[in-house]
This record gives sequence, C-alpha cells and structure tokens, in this order.
Amino acid sequence: MSFKVPVVNRADYTMYLEFFEGMWWFHTDVRRWSQQVKIKYLEDLNLLQYLVDVPLVALVAVDNVKLAKFGKVTGWSKFNKVMFNNIEYDVFTRSK
Repeated sequence: MSFKVPVVNRADYTMYLEFFEGMWWFHTDVRRWSQQVKIKYLEDLNLLQYLVDVPLVALVAVDNVKLAKFGKVTGWSKFNKVMFNNIEYDVFTRSK
C-alpha cells in the first residue's frame, strides 16, 4: 500500500509524493494558474527536486494532451510507456 503525501501546500496548488515500487511518484493538484503562480510553482518544484535528490516520475494518460503539455512546460520529459488498467500512459521523469 502507498499513500500520496502532501509535501508543498499552497493556496494555488498542492504537490504530493508517493513512494511506489522503489520510485518517488509526483502528483499535483493545481487550483489556479497564472504567470505568477507558475514562477512560484517552479521554485517549489526545483526546491523539492533538490531536497529529494533522485529523479521524480509521473504518470500521464497518452490522451491527456493538456497534462503532457503542462509536464513539458514545467521541466518533465517522457521516459517510457506503460499499460495500467487497460490504459496506456506515458511515464515522465524530472531530475536536477
């Protein structure tokens, strides 16, 4: 069993980490987005990446174009493809 643990909690977004199968999986809930929020979000994500000091991974359904674009804009890159519950996902990774 694994749990998503909130590690950054802001009014505009929350970042979570989940340790699953030997990797740190990243999740985020974004409640509001603007240029100012993006700047703070990237500062927090970079600090989190520095503190964790291992690559983070995230799962994005291949048909979720908006989330994939968000990932690329915030420094994530495609690493692999997986099937989970009959849905194809791209695995994104982000490291220092």
